Amino acid sequence: MTHSSSALKKITDLRPSDHALFVYLTLVTATYLIWVGLLKLTGPEHQQIEFWLGNSPIFSGVVQTLGVPLTGVLMALFEVPAGILVLLGLKDRRLGILGCLMAMLIFALNFLYLFTNPVWMDALGGFPIIGSGQNLLKYLSMFAIPAYILGHHMHTAGKEQTANSLKKLAVFASFAGIALVMGWIGAMKFYEFEAQGIVRLMQSNIFFSWTYQVWDVQGASNFIGIVEWVFLLLLLCLPFNRFLGGLGVLGIAATAFGTLTFMFSVPGWDADSFFPLLNRTGIFVLKDQFLLAAAIILWRNY
Repeated sequence: MTHSSSALKKITDLRPSDHALFVYLTLVTATYLIWVGLLKLTGPEHQQIEFWLGNSPIFSGVVQTLGVPLTGVLMALFEVPAGILVLLGLKDRRLGILGCLMAMLIFALNFLYLFTNPVWMDALGGFPIIGSGQNLLKYLSMFAIPAYILGHHMHTAGKEQTANSLKKLAVFASFAGIALVMGWIGAMKFYEFEAQGIVRLMQSNIFFSWTYQVWDVQGASNFIGIVEWVFLLLLLCLPFNRFLGGLGVLGIAATAFGTLTFMFSVPGWDADSFFPLLNRTGIFVLKDQFLLAAAIILWRNY
């Protein structure tokens, strides 16, 4: 074995401690909920509330009755406290449990939009060609994170059976969530509408702009799709081969870092706004950090 491959194997053999993973997952979840919860009070998010809740047979009545601004306030009053409670769970288990349950409910309800709202590209034959719903696919892996944190809380409370069930649920949701995002969205990269849609992200980014010097717009998109599939296939090897699976985790870490740079190259806020008032791109990038968190859960448990 060469020195470089030996060093790589040492990296893939590493495992985070239970406590370190618990703290990391808590910070990721709390940061997202507090940040995005506060954004519910802003104009750009009001447009998203009107689009998603207003077109949902479950929530459209709420928007029609209360109006978009008040609906945004109520959402903020649920999401921000959820994030705060998750964060307080670092010191108080009972508060953390409540926060995790609230977070799981938030992510589960958002995932439901995939089944209730118009997210398919009818011009291309509908399902499984997904358009605006790509963002929704991430909520399954996002759901896994507070579920895993809750399992940790149950473990410290001495409720081992519940803790094990929650951790199994989190591991399954992590695998399924990553497979949905990397597999499904990766497949969309081979379609012209997606290739054109990611030009604004990639063309201005130092890590991705070079692809347009090698290939045309569709070729560059195809390359990204293939890379996403390779990382997914490597990750799926994790239960059987830790080295290959570890390479998949590293690949997803690279993907999460790459998408994080879009926050500043696109950027992730509107021209008439500023950081931290994120637009759709900025929030999309934040959600990708949950993919990394889900991959690390798998890395820890295999």
